[in-house]
Amino acid sequence: MQDWDALSADERKVYARMMEVFAGFLTHTDHYIGELVQFLKDLSEYENTLIMLISDNGSSAEGGPHGSVNECKFFNNVPDTIEQNLAMIDEIGGPKVFNHFPWGWTYAGNTPFRRWKRETYRGGVSDPFIVSWPKGIEARGEIRTQYTHIIDMVPTVLDALGLEPPASIRGVTQSPIEGVSLVPTFNDAQAPEKHTTQYFEMMGHRSLYHDGWRAVCPWPGTSFKESGRTFGTPMTYDMLTELDAKGWELYNLDEDFAETNNLAEKEKARLIAMIGMWYNEAGKYNVLPIDSRGLQRIREERPQIAVNRNRFVLNYVAVSYSYEVI
Repeated sequence: MQDWDALSADERKVYARMMEVFAGFLTHTDHYIGELVQFLKDLSEYENTLIMLISDNGSSAEGGPHGSVNECKFFNNVPDTIEQNLAMIDEIGGPKVFNHFPWGWTYAGNTPFRRWKRETYRGGVSDPFIVSWPKGIEARGEIRTQYTHIIDMVPTVLDALGLEPPASIRGVTQSPIEGVSLVPTFNDAQAPEKHTTQYFEMMGHRSLYHDGWRAVCPWPGTSFKESGRTFGTPMTYDMLTELDAKGWELYNLDEDFAETNNLAEKEKARLIAMIGMWYNEAGKYNVLPIDSRGLQRIREERPQIAVNRNRFVLNYVAVSYSYEVI
């Protein structure tokens, strides 16, 4: 991670511009969320509309150490340089550039949490979550501390509407909806926590939340540099065995919100139990085998529901389009 005070004038100029663009787009997003809210008010539907606002994941490090003017470079293992980015500085924020800020801003964006998107420390998986429903929630401007996961959103909506999910659709039995309803917490800050266990896995990174504790096993180590391995290194059985023996960390979130005090040595019995719990969850939700490959996974051919073809016909409303693949 670079030290801002040690950066060159050119680096500061480029990096500042990239964050300005990010901040500008966030302001743009906020404006249009406001327009949607105003539209609901104009329709007199705002008071009885349940709004949930959440971001995607922790701040992304795909811009690398210097940031990027084309994120596709990352997916093709093409490095960016400060010279290239400086030459494009007047285009950053415009239609010719796919801007991505550098690692330093990524880390700052996830403060106080550790690390970033693609990993399972809290910096990779924790997000702001805002809920508004004036007619259904009496509380205003309050914080809820019960553990919540994105899979709780659908059960919450169904509960708020008083609906049961269909057991089958068009004769096809539906998989059970995971997650729990957050409705009991809407007007009761002290409501018991219902989502007590949640596994995480992302390209070999693993973690488990259980009753206020988090066990985390980074891959290929706490960083690529320290492990001597690169992004996308396939995990062998021997590597997995070594990680399970030595690579897990343990944090008490009630006392250590930002995962800074590793209690793995002091709480060995708890950690061993949580590792076993992670494997139980992984088996239950079809996570195994652990696949640590990176870009290789993206290139895997996906299952197809139709035979190979070179001609497609797309129908939209009353207009038909066709094209041929050559």
